[in-house]
Formats: sequence, C-alpha cells, structure tokens
Amino acid sequence: MAKKDAVVLDTGEKIESIGPWAIAWRKFKANRVAMAGLVIFILIILSVIIVPMVMGISVSDYDTSIANQAPSAAHLLGTDNQGRDCLYRLFLGGRISIIVGLLAALLTVVLGCLVGGISGYYGGMTDNLLMRFSEIVYALPFTPMIIAVAATMVWVPQSQKMYTVALLIGLLSWPGLARLVRGQILTLREQEFMQACTALGLSDFSKIFKHLLPNVISLVIVNATLQMASAVLTEAGLSFLGMGVMPPTPSWGNLMNLARDARIFQYYPWQWMPAGLMCLLTVVSINLVGEGLRDAFDPKELQ
Repeated sequence: MAKKDAVVLDTGEKIESIGPWAIAWRKFKANRVAMAGLVIFILIILSVIIVPMVMGISVSDYDTSIANQAPSAAHLLGTDNQGRDCLYRLFLGGRISIIVGLLAALLTVVLGCLVGGISGYYGGMTDNLLMRFSEIVYALPFTPMIIAVAATMVWVPQSQKMYTVALLIGLLSWPGLARLVRGQILTLREQEFMQACTALGLSDFSKIFKHLLPNVISLVIVNATLQMASAVLTEAGLSFLGMGVMPPTPSWGNLMNLARDARIFQYYPWQWMPAGLMCLLTVVSINLVGEGLRDAFDPKELQ
C-alpha cells in the first residue's frame, strides 16, 4: 500500500497526499465494470476451491444406474454417461483450468521480466541477442506450435499434464511482455535515480531487480492479467481437441468436448453447456479486471 504523507501549505493547512498505488486503487474502485469483473472472478475462484471440497466425492466416483440423469435435487446439474455428478466435475474442472492460467501467466511474467530487464539494462550485443531470440519465439505460430508439441508429449503422466500445458503456454507467450519491459527499462535507465544508484556503487542485479523492474510493475500486472485469460482459453482449446488434460480428470475444455457427440449435444446439454458458460464468464471477468487495471495505471491519470 502506498505510504501517505502530509503536505503543509504556506497557510499552514495540511493536505494528505497519496502515492500512485493508492490513486490507482481509487480509480479501479470507481470503475464499476472492472469491480463487477473482480467480484465475479473472486466468486469463481472461491467456488472452484470450496464446492468440490464440500461435496466430498472423488473424481472417479461413478454409478451407471443413474447415468445421464437430468438436473434434480440430488444432482443439481445432472449426471454424465457414467453417472458422475456434473456439478462436481464442473467446479473441479474449473480448478484445473484456472491453475493452468495462473501458472502460465506466472511463467510469462518471470521470463518476460528477466529477458526484458537484462536486455534493456545492458543494451548492445546482449540486447541484440536477446531481442533476436525473442523475435524468433514471437514469430512461431502460437496455436499450431502448441498443438504440435502437446500432441507429441503422450509420454507425460496424466497427473502432470496440466503443468505441461501451463509450461508450453508460458514458454511461447513471454516475448510480447519482454519487449514492453525492455522499452520501459531503456527509458528508466537514463533517469537521475539510476545515476544515484551508480554513484552508490550498487550491483547490476540490485539496479535491475530492486530499482528498474519495480517501476514497471504496473505494466507487468496488466499484462499478466490479460495473459491469464488467454491461457485459460488455450488450455480449454487443447483439452477440447484431446491434447490437454484428459479424462477422467475434468477440465472445462474436455467437458465441452462432450458436445462433439451429437446425441449428448442434442439431448444432454447439462453435460457440456455449463463448462462453456463458466469458461466464458471467467475469461470475460478477467478481461474486465485487466482493462480496469490498464485504465487505473494509466500514467497520464496518476496525478
């Protein structure tokens, strides 16, 4: 939280001044659409954590005698073709999808900040090498590449599949953030506070990670938020195609995959439609938060 200071005017009147973080938070709170997105996303997070725990059943629990039952008091979203509770699988699948999004966004931030920070600070040959490498990665067709790599990793254990998907998404998503961070660092390194750091004899590590990167954190937060939404959609797409998280472990993607069966699509919409709606709601809420953060951290408005 930003530290509050008191500014004393010539008249003796004290005016409380606040830092840019507090200003950004006030602007974000004033944005009703962004706040609605944040509330919805928090509710989704709490639901995917709490509901499977409260229901107290296992992902492998099934009863074929109640297969394909419509929603009822016993099963609020009905059952699938193996008699498994669709509500439980919906929220457990959401947990998998959101974890993949979080891990992919985290890896993107780490790689983007590391490459962009080093490239922008050192410049010269280091900058050229890192930026040419990032351009090569950026030029790779994202969707075909991730599908091709995921299809070849059949040897990965099912329990590790969601981490593999997150790793693939993160490894192919960082160049855009790296270029943004580099551009900011190139500007910041010429400012007076960096000259003061040099005069104090601080190490390059300290200059980059303690003084330069904290000044681009707002840019990183906005990018990570939007990247998470993209990762959730990518995981859903891979699982829908059968190259991501595979049954019996549910994810929103492989639950939507059930709609490829014409009989399930037509007669049992409760088995696939809720997953599509939850995925849509999650991505929209994250994007609303991201847009709100972008407006809140706009440097033209932080005054």
